[in-house]
Amino acid sequence: MTHQYAFCVEDVTCEKCDARIKNALVALPGVQTIDYVRTPENEAWVRCVSTEALSSQQIEESITQQSAGTTHQYRVRWDRA
Repeated sequence: MTHQYAFCVEDVTCEKCDARIKNALVALPGVQTIDYVRTPENEAWVRCVSTEALSSQQIEESITQQSAGTTHQYRVRWDRA
């Protein structure tokens, strides 16, 4: 069984941000694919597929922890269909 998650990450401005977000997702259990698009509004639209059920809290914590030690404050927004 696969689980799909779609969300937006705010305060994503560069390639280093892209790498941090993708690394955070790959580190989660069962994540198999990540579709990722950074927008001109400094956001990234993300859709990922996992073989494991992930809580929104797991995803949010994994991503927000990536902003530690940077000038960014990544925030997950769950408003994408």
